[in-house]
Amino acid sequence: MKEKWNFILYLIWFSYLIMSATLMFGHGFLLSRKTLSDVSECVGQDLIQCDKKSGASTVCSESERIERILNNPGSPLICPLVSRRVVLILVDALRYDFTEYNPNLENPLHYQNRLPVIYKTLKKWPEKTRIFRFMADPPTTTFQRVKALVTGSLPTFVDASSNFAAMELHEDNIIDQVTKSGGHAVLLGDDTWARLLPQRWLRSHALYSFHTWDLDTVDTEVDSKIYDELKKNDWNILLAHYLGVDHAGHRYGPNHAEMARKLNETNSRLEKIIDVLPSDAIMYVIGDHGMTETGDHGGETKAERTAAMFAYYKGGLAGDGEETAPGREIQQTDLAPTVCAALALPPPAPSLGNVLLPLLPHMKPSNTLLHLTNNLKQVTQYLVRYGEESQQVSLDRLAELINSTRDQIEKASNIVSEEDLKTYVADVRTLMDNIRAIFREVWVEFDSLAMLRALLLLLLAIFFNWIIADGISIDRIPHVFSSSFVPTGLISMAICISLCYMGHYWQLFTDLESAIILTTGLISGAVTGALVILHWDGISQKWYENRTPFYERFARTVLFGSSAVLASNSYIIEEGAVLSYLSLSVIGLIAWNIGSLKALALWAGCGLVFALTRPYRGCREEQGDCWTAGDNLNSGQASRAALVIALGSVAAVVAVARRQVSWRGYGIVIAGIFTCAHWAVGWGSLGSPNRSRLLARVAWLFIAAMFGLLLKKDRNGPVTPLIVCGLLFYLANCLVLGASYAPTAALALISGFLILNMVSLMKNDGSSKSSLSSRSSSTLACLWALVASYNFYGSGHHPTLSHISWTPVFHAGDPNYSAFGPVVSFILLILNLFGMPMMFGATVPLLALWGKNGAMGPRSQLASVFSLCLKYSLCFAIRVLACALSATIHCRHLMIWGVFTPKLIFEYGACGAALFGSLIGAALTAWHLSPNKSS
Repeated sequence: MKEKWNFILYLIWFSYLIMSATLMFGHGFLLSRKTLSDVSECVGQDLIQCDKKSGASTVCSESERIERILNNPGSPLICPLVSRRVVLILVDALRYDFTEYNPNLENPLHYQNRLPVIYKTLKKWPEKTRIFRFMADPPTTTFQRVKALVTGSLPTFVDASSNFAAMELHEDNIIDQVTKSGGHAVLLGDDTWARLLPQRWLRSHALYSFHTWDLDTVDTEVDSKIYDELKKNDWNILLAHYLGVDHAGHRYGPNHAEMARKLNETNSRLEKIIDVLPSDAIMYVIGDHGMTETGDHGGETKAERTAAMFAYYKGGLAGDGEETAPGREIQQTDLAPTVCAALALPPPAPSLGNVLLPLLPHMKPSNTLLHLTNNLKQVTQYLVRYGEESQQVSLDRLAELINSTRDQIEKASNIVSEEDLKTYVADVRTLMDNIRAIFREVWVEFDSLAMLRALLLLLLAIFFNWIIADGISIDRIPHVFSSSFVPTGLISMAICISLCYMGHYWQLFTDLESAIILTTGLISGAVTGALVILHWDGISQKWYENRTPFYERFARTVLFGSSAVLASNSYIIEEGAVLSYLSLSVIGLIAWNIGSLKALALWAGCGLVFALTRPYRGCREEQGDCWTAGDNLNSGQASRAALVIALGSVAAVVAVARRQVSWRGYGIVIAGIFTCAHWAVGWGSLGSPNRSRLLARVAWLFIAAMFGLLLKKDRNGPVTPLIVCGLLFYLANCLVLGASYAPTAALALISGFLILNMVSLMKNDGSSKSSLSSRSSSTLACLWALVASYNFYGSGHHPTLSHISWTPVFHAGDPNYSAFGPVVSFILLILNLFGMPMMFGATVPLLALWGKNGAMGPRSQLASVFSLCLKYSLCFAIRVLACALSATIHCRHLMIWGVFTPKLIFEYGACGAALFGSLIGAALTAWHLSPNKSS
């Protein structure tokens, strides 16, 4: 049967169309902001002259020079005369409440009252110390935070993809300002800085930062160097990035003894640094972001955004009153201009920050005004240049902002009293906050043309393929795919790609990737459209003669309705509960249509399984009250009860399945035993993490070997290999979900088993035709996709960045020590997030092959499987299209980055996993299906 490989090639073709269209949409929607190559420069005060007598020019005193500068609003940025050195200590994930100290707290949590040095220093030297809430902008991933801290600019959502592959920063920043002025910078700790700013350091002691289960190596290395560096005087800025607190959060969560240990260490090192801090150096201790109660970060919740900033200077800091109050909120964008002011350098060119005077040493009012006007001039230059390079902000609005900054610069010369200065400082702060807020609103420049092209390609692919899958009858599909249809389409695409490369070579266009995606998409749409036209008589006849049962119309309505309401942020937040209800409704209607007690019992069983998943669904910040299975589910350590349930669920599934898969059951049993041993040996304080990780590797080895043995042909047909494939995905899901959530994988497997047994009852008579129409109907594909989507939530996930747990990446050891570490990390993370759509996709063919299926021959079985796999994939493609439309409609919505964009990204992942899983299932069916025997 040559058509069986045409089926597989067509599914690959369809997968390419969907994923390439989503890639094009992502390029249009998730664009970074416009970056400029400008560099701030300042003029030395010694070059400023003034007229003391008519016609005579001479050198001015400092006060006279500053007065002349303030009276000339058009003057360039002026370098301050007095500079201090800066010790910048970044304690990764230092949440603000970690720094709070309450002496009356009797039973503090593990993260409370662990930094008394801040409380004691503030109480002893209030004029030398500051502690503020250091508010980060989302996304709260380390790379984006570091980039924003050194440039003073705002990060963009799409930059989150670069968190683990930081590229060199080409925008103006603090470190470049230091080196350009002839100063020196020293780096200790996280190598993100070395990758972001290579070859800028006088000395660099950077270590790899992504071993998140390693709490001590980086911190110990920094401690071994920092005290010697503090004794040297050949640097202007010393940067030390500690990672232990962040890694403790990722591995254990904030409320754990290991977090207490890391915070106690931080307290001890701050005490030592304060004692040996040079008198001419200002110390800034900052957190780049906070963390959730599970220790994760990346999103925009308040816990993730609220970091801490602690400042200390032996000579005393400026400011008084409310502006120095502990706990006052300041923005992380303000760090860059403030540090540059301390170093007597101009603010970085892209900075939108405001100089924070309470974090600078005491100075004369004239010097304060000089710093403020420098800040305003730099922002004015940036507004003018940004208006020349980008049309994101309307010209009228931009002109208004530029005029406002220039007005404030002119007012500086009229400041004569302390009250005038306080009012002026408040006005400048308000203006800077307003400018920053406007850029937050319009920062991302959407490529509307690319987005519309991608939506068109998605719509064409879904529309024509749905007609092919639903309109062409099963008995006609083998004839269609035994023709030259698929080869013609693939050859057309190959020619199209070749022409695109030629056009790019001859410089007819510059964006090769978009050209290939657009042209191949249009060619594919034309080919599938031609196929629909050629077979329109059969399609129209089938739709005319076919009497669609109510449950099938209901299932389609549920799929399209649940996709359409993805435009509602409230629905996205509560989607897990709604999908459970909708799935059970479709199953109930199918059971009602079958009309037997067995079907109703199976429906009741599905309801019980879904109810058991309810405690695992977790919650997100917007939900308020929610169900949870315990505080330590995401911390990597299961409770005793959770461990027992996990061991029992795996043992039960393996024991029952062993009898159904003949000799292949031995490999599944062994993999299950090693999975259980992995949890049991590593559990508790007396567990052995090294042996646990070794057992996990052995379990993965057996799973991989069993996947390889699936290629051994089964004379009884593809049913047994498909069952084995589903069980292997189940064990893989158990390993990445961990003992806490492993029972959810068993519940998902049981729900699929119950549905399959109900599907086997869907026949009105014994005829092959009736069996074919019912077993390959859209109802089953829609139901299977709904259940797969629900189990994403049922296994404890949510479409938010803060719900991404890194624990699965390290359950078998740190893969980053191996040559293929990043690839392994990516696969494990994807399997953890989207293992359910993948598992259900790989078992889609069982909907057509499970149980007795009448007199279906091999060709009909394969056609039925192809139809179901295509429909299942289309269900997820429809959800992606709905999310893309929703993101397009709501691109300026308040919740676009908090709700709609993460949902779009997660739906991309689920669609890709579903496509991959259905390809595996279809390929296994084609491989094992005998051309001579019915299975």
